[in-house]
Amino acid sequence: MQKLNVTVLLLLLVLLANGRMARAGGPFPRLLPPAQDLHLTLREDPHSHAPLGPSCSGEASLTLPCKAFTLTLQNASKYTIHISELRCSEPTVVFERKRPSSSSGWWPISQPGKPDCSTLDWINLRLKPGQKTKYTTRLISPRRDIDALDSLYVGSYTLRAEWTLVGCTGMHPGTDCLSPLQVVLPPGGVPGVDFQQAVIVLSNEVTVESPPLPNLGEPKFAFEVSVTSGVTPQGANAVCAGAAPTRADCTLFRYYIRNLGSQPVRNATFTCNDSNITAEYRHEGSGWADLPIKGPERKGGLVTNLPLCTRNVLIETPILSGQTIEGTFTLATLSEGYDTRILRQPGQYDFRFTFHPDACIASPDGSFCLQRPSEQPGTVSNAASIEVPEPNAPN
Repeated sequence: MQKLNVTVLLLLLVLLANGRMARAGGPFPRLLPPAQDLHLTLREDPHSHAPLGPSCSGEASLTLPCKAFTLTLQNASKYTIHISELRCSEPTVVFERKRPSSSSGWWPISQPGKPDCSTLDWINLRLKPGQKTKYTTRLISPRRDIDALDSLYVGSYTLRAEWTLVGCTGMHPGTDCLSPLQVVLPPGGVPGVDFQQAVIVLSNEVTVESPPLPNLGEPKFAFEVSVTSGVTPQGANAVCAGAAPTRADCTLFRYYIRNLGSQPVRNATFTCNDSNITAEYRHEGSGWADLPIKGPERKGGLVTNLPLCTRNVLIETPILSGQTIEGTFTLATLSEGYDTRILRQPGQYDFRFTFHPDACIASPDGSFCLQRPSEQPGTVSNAASIEVPEPNAPN
């Protein structure tokens, strides 16, 4: 903790010193010119030789996330500028699509991934007045991420790019204002360029098409369930705290979902529950029946059995061809809110579960959907059995 406090104090002192010297006309260089003196042009580049990468082979190469775009940045100021970048990372360029429902009217769809730098290897890009530099990329690449839940399906889209720049302006010909700012002084130093105020430059807007794809087929799954032991999933602890290990509604089940198709898929569900799974039961060899749904329980006019999860978020899980994913659930964590009081009677209970995929065919690495996810026919599991003993019987 003491070392952390010293580091923070040193950082604050450096920032304060920088500000004082800048106001006093000290040795720190002038910042980059304002955004209006930097012109950024965006265009689709169908003839680009940028590598397709692991996400973009086969049919995926036709999709909008795999299309190439070129950005041209021009120094329209009267001075030479120096732009700082890390060699191990993509330029700080964010692509956005127009979305009137968002607060700004735009929504980010592609941004640089996390840098994998082992050392800080800087680029010092110099642009004289009127000079240009180009950056070509696909919306998704090994060093760029897309918003997989906002995939660009068939249709027309308006895009723009936002380039965040740091660096300095060379006020005197032949001088290098940036290299001194890229020096990292040990131990645990911070380069001066990190204290430079960034300039954000917006490009023009372009309209692009995400074309129809050939028939990709349908996802195919196998689904298995078994009784297991272990830590209960989120949401089950409050319901099952202190419950007997043989109580049917608090029994822990493990499921296995296998992709039987020849292509990767993505399956959509929510973080708080296994919303793709429904349950049936039978008692002592009776016929199969759906578990009844629990109605609202009220006390003093208030509903007392609301879900405990406070952030139920849609997620998509990639499953490659032949791959199996697994997880656990109890009847208390399934989304339907089952009324499990009928499972307290002693005897053998058999359960079988149906997996209802909400899935799509995905890119070769499973990183995004090639088509909009859709509900698929349910896949029924094997039967899993438990024994509920007589009251006071030994376990």
